[in-house]
Amino acid sequence: MRTILTLLASLAAMSLCAAGDAVRIDPGAPWVLVNPGAGFQDGERPGAMIIGMDRTTKGRIWGCWTGTGDKKDGYFLLATSDDGGESWSKPRLAVGARANAAHRMYGALVGNLWTDPLGRLWLFFDQQIGDPQGRITNWRMRCDDPDAAGAAWSEPVQFAEGCTLCKPTVLSNGYWLLPVSDWHKKTARVFASTDQGRTWGERGHVMFPGWEFDEHMMVELHDGRLWMLARTTTQPFECFSSDRGATWSEPRQAATVQNVNARFFLRRLASGRILLVKNGPPTERLQRRSHMSAWLSEDEGRTWKGGLLLDERASVSYPDGFEAPGGLIHILYDWNRHTDAEILMAKFREEDVLAGKIVSKDAKLLMPVNKATGPKPEKLYNGIEMPLPWPPPFRDPKSTEPMPVPYLERPPKTIPIDVGRQLFVDDFLVERTTLRRTYHQAVTFAGNPVLRAETERELGASTQGEAGERATLFTGQGGIFWDPAARHFKLYHVAGWRGPLSLATSTDMVHWVRQGPLLPEGLRWTGPKLASGGSDNCVWLDLNATNPAERVKFLTCWMHVPQEQRPPGFNHSLQMSDGAAWSDAVPTTIAADDYCSFFFNPFRDKWCFSIKKGTSRGRSRYYAESDGFLQGADWSKAVYWTNADRLDAPEPAGRYPGAGDAPQLYSLNAVAYESLMVGMHYIHRGPDNRVCAAGKFPKLIDLELGFSRDGFHWHRPDRRGFIAGARTEGAWDRAYLHGAAGMFVVLDDTLVFPYTATSGRSPDGHRGMYTGGSIGLATLRRDGFASMDAGEREGALTTRPLTFKGKHLYVNLDAPEGELRAEVLDDNNQVVAPFTAANCAPLRGNTTRRRVTWQGADSLAAVRGKPVKFRFLLRGGSLYSFWVTPDANGASHGYVGAGGPAFDSVRDLPR
Repeated sequence: MRTILTLLASLAAMSLCAAGDAVRIDPGAPWVLVNPGAGFQDGERPGAMIIGMDRTTKGRIWGCWTGTGDKKDGYFLLATSDDGGESWSKPRLAVGARANAAHRMYGALVGNLWTDPLGRLWLFFDQQIGDPQGRITNWRMRCDDPDAAGAAWSEPVQFAEGCTLCKPTVLSNGYWLLPVSDWHKKTARVFASTDQGRTWGERGHVMFPGWEFDEHMMVELHDGRLWMLARTTTQPFECFSSDRGATWSEPRQAATVQNVNARFFLRRLASGRILLVKNGPPTERLQRRSHMSAWLSEDEGRTWKGGLLLDERASVSYPDGFEAPGGLIHILYDWNRHTDAEILMAKFREEDVLAGKIVSKDAKLLMPVNKATGPKPEKLYNGIEMPLPWPPPFRDPKSTEPMPVPYLERPPKTIPIDVGRQLFVDDFLVERTTLRRTYHQAVTFAGNPVLRAETERELGASTQGEAGERATLFTGQGGIFWDPAARHFKLYHVAGWRGPLSLATSTDMVHWVRQGPLLPEGLRWTGPKLASGGSDNCVWLDLNATNPAERVKFLTCWMHVPQEQRPPGFNHSLQMSDGAAWSDAVPTTIAADDYCSFFFNPFRDKWCFSIKKGTSRGRSRYYAESDGFLQGADWSKAVYWTNADRLDAPEPAGRYPGAGDAPQLYSLNAVAYESLMVGMHYIHRGPDNRVCAAGKFPKLIDLELGFSRDGFHWHRPDRRGFIAGARTEGAWDRAYLHGAAGMFVVLDDTLVFPYTATSGRSPDGHRGMYTGGSIGLATLRRDGFASMDAGEREGALTTRPLTFKGKHLYVNLDAPEGELRAEVLDDNNQVVAPFTAANCAPLRGNTTRRRVTWQGADSLAAVRGKPVKFRFLLRGGSLYSFWVTPDANGASHGYVGAGGPAFDSVRDLPR
């Protein structure tokens, strides 16, 4: 990861010594690097996927593979062999590498190499464009002397929407036909050049049923027709053209070729035979990508002969190659793109294929070409594979687009669900549905506020920072946690504006007992042995800490003093405590703005820091992570994370004083809940501090939720305000809302969110921007962030393929007048007996934990460990979540926010 980050930095700076000789075409063109440097070498790359291979007229072999495996933010590497593939050069060219935030392209994912009849070598490649539409553009480059020691390439030229995955075909009349797949329109296009590659234009196209990337290949038959084969979700399909690719027959399932869902290789040989390289026999669809084999046809593809097994292992795929003069066939393919990450080559002749074994003297199999040995991406509990480098350094602070969520764009093929309840906050789990999704807002407690300023210090005016502000109890970030040892809730807060860090406890979240200060008030840094609590703190009760002295994690800010009194180089520090004694404070390595915070990601065992820094779009968030809490004070490698975006609407004119400012992200807290992270986004809708100070009213901040399954990328589907300020003058919760670290607790079947709101008024009539802060509660049904709903007509929801180790299916259901049934499907969407809807006992009523049962089976043990889908059939109700657990009583083994009385930790485990 370190060297990949170095690589990206060198790309941005165009450093020739670090990344090789770089050629920058224009801001919208792909990156091309000649003689790529250290970050592109085998020991620094995580994966490899074959792209293509071809031979020059003088015998040099050029091979191309990705540097990351099958990743859309990848790049191509080109290497050469001058000894028939026995040895290979280091990368001679890198193409499509994504550089930095200013360069908004994703990387190159697919393409091919091809030597034309004039001896020139072409590289076709795509660029995944980083725009809202996710467009894919097709580019070409050409090397006119590919045998030269310093082979030079032309500048990249964009010539089409879509991408090329397979080689061009030269027709008998001199046309060059190039396959181009438009992944947006799901169309197999045919481009033609009639002027030896000077220009390319679309000649025809065809749409195959069950579209799956096309990967279409063409062969000119002896009768003049073109035969096209294409990959689909089922079997390969075929069609024919009698006018050199302008029009095509209706696609049909290929008569003589079946294949697993993967690319194959089809090419006319000099002998007149047609070569087919695929996984397994021509008329067999294997269950996985294994048994890479070569076959020959002497009757224009009607029948196939021979069968040379090139590689029997699983995960061998994507053959490509050429026939050299003299008839020696070369095939390049990959094996285990993201683990073993090997590129291999096979050399053989037609007699080897017909014999079904090696009989020629110069044939050779399993030739190693390249192996990526660098760090592998981390794979999460839910099947998501983390991108490298991590954390992703590609986000653009100037962009107003919503954060892209890679795992929603390309979810895992099979999703493990052994951790926690599975929530329907997004489509991660959903393959198809006719149910309607509803996002739910929190309900404010009728008895709010539950804590208001009462003591002399809480009511009194601040003498530090914003002097004169008063009558405030303030979470800031603070923290809310259930302490199972003490059997009560702990609320860390500030008593009085810029007052002492304090603690209050409760057994029901409504009635609170003040436990007094933990650290005295004081905003000035006095050294590592703190004499005060600073300002704008964040507190975490770490129940995983084995050392009691490390149980309380604490971050605080030192910037609310005059400039000359601030510590040099930093504004924040970290320390730990048992609640009474405090460790020495560790300063952060860089200065940042106030309201920084942190959270613990238990799915990855990381301390994550939410760092506030200003950008061209105002208050923004940067991200850093660490294995240890105090080690997390190194913020030097923090990456831009997120901000408010174009979907965050400004406050409408006339609804609040000074309305109309562009929203900003004031703060961001997060906590693990069941199988994902929930993030509280503090959306600042203005107005500017100076306007509020002059008008003596609070800033407008609403609390909105985001959801993340990898701990970094946030899906924010509902922008209405999960908890919103009343905006009414005189209301206790007029504006300036703040949540707390830990975010919420689980109390019975309810999630309870404490939050600060500010009225702008004190009991004595004083008005101020930070005056009149109180703490209230908002509640939500357990798992109640989103529901999948059905009316009187039955609807259905089918999940993606799932695996689990448990054997009892549970649901969170609200259907007092309706019912829910469930069934289990296999990979082919066939119902697995006895888990049919007819055998399922209908579920009715309103319950947050209800077991699903079937007649003829006492559990799901028969399908445990196998990829299956659930299909839920719902009428007249709402489905909030489902989970499979080994516990007959329904413990989910997921996380429960900041805990609650029903749990001995922050996990829902059997008791």
